[in-house]
Amino acid sequence: MSEEATLYEVQGHTALITLNRPKSLNSMSLDLVEGVIEKLNAAENDENVRIVVITGAGRAFCAGGDLGALDGLKTTDERRRFIVKVGAIVKRIHDLTKPVIAMVNGVAAGAGFNLAIACDLCYAADNVKFIQSFVNVGLSPDCGGFYFLAKTVGLAKAKELMFTARPVSAQEAEKLNLVNAVYAPEELHGKVMEIANKIGATAPLAISMTKKAVNDYSASLDETLTFESLASSSLLGTEDFREGVKAFSEKRAPKFTGK
Repeated sequence: MSEEATLYEVQGHTALITLNRPKSLNSMSLDLVEGVIEKLNAAENDENVRIVVITGAGRAFCAGGDLGALDGLKTTDERRRFIVKVGAIVKRIHDLTKPVIAMVNGVAAGAGFNLAIACDLCYAADNVKFIQSFVNVGLSPDCGGFYFLAKTVGLAKAKELMFTARPVSAQEAEKLNLVNAVYAPEELHGKVMEIANKIGATAPLAISMTKKAVNDYSASLDETLTFESLASSSLLGTEDFREGVKAFSEKRAPKFTGK
């Protein structure tokens, strides 16, 4: 019996999704792609889950597409359907009402690079390499790379990384704002789960509204102010807001319920 390509567990308010094809460096096969989307949907539908963490099993985060599987796609229609499914992962992450953290424990190449930067937050081990490796095998970026990379580092730097496919160290990735922070490999899991737990203890409705607003940052000022007025007026009527005010006045940590 073959192992599941993705693993899922809930720890407190945190859902942990593990890419589980370590022998293939967690490269994206069809079952892995479908598994990630399935697990993201499970996290979205679980009221107890407030934040999601994605990581890889073994020594890689994700080495990109499974080249063997890609080579086996014989028609243009088959190839396009697969790439659309890969793109559906980052679309689901973007649209999820809960924040998603990439815990990059090993190499993130090709679609794996783009999966990492599509997450709301990204933390990496200090020995990790990020590689836009597509041109090395005669491909152009997928998995939202044109959108997320250019949005993060600017057009010129995005083109450089895509054209040259040069490895980017975790330290350089942090300077380029691709990574929020870098940790020693043995500290990464503990640090990321600590961050996840801290976010999971905050007001989930407020976090959801904030994620949506930041994701729509290219909106005009008028559109942004309209969204802010709608979001804030809605949140002011929640139990979480009343609990936050009460906890502040009582000088204690609030206990948010997402209501």
